[in-house]
Amino acid sequence: MGTLPSTLYALAKLLNGIGSLYINDGIIWISDIIEKNKDLAKKELESNTIYYMENIVRIYTYKNRENIKKTISLKQEILIILNFLIEKGSVVGYMLREDIL
Repeated sequence: MGTLPSTLYALAKLLNGIGSLYINDGIIWISDIIEKNKDLAKKELESNTIYYMENIVRIYTYKNRENIKKTISLKQEILIILNFLIEKGSVVGYMLREDIL
C-alpha cells in the first residue's frame, strides 16, 4: 500500500493529529515508504500532504536536534524525508536540511 500517495497522506495526517504520540515511529514509517517507493516523488500527491509532512519533520527536528546530529541512522531517515520534500519544492524541507547538515 506504500506505493499509493493516499497512504503517505493518511499517515502524515494521522501523525499531525491524534497519532502525534507515535511521531518517533512515524518518522521511520514515512522514510521507509519514501525509500521503498522512489516513484512517489514523481506522482501527484493528495492535497496538504506536503504541509502535513513539513509540520511533522519541523516538530520532530526541533525536539530531537541533538539526537539527529549524533545518531547516523536517524539522520539518514530524516534526510530521506527532507530530500523528498525538497524534490516537491518545499522551502521548509530545504531550511531544515541545511540546519541538520
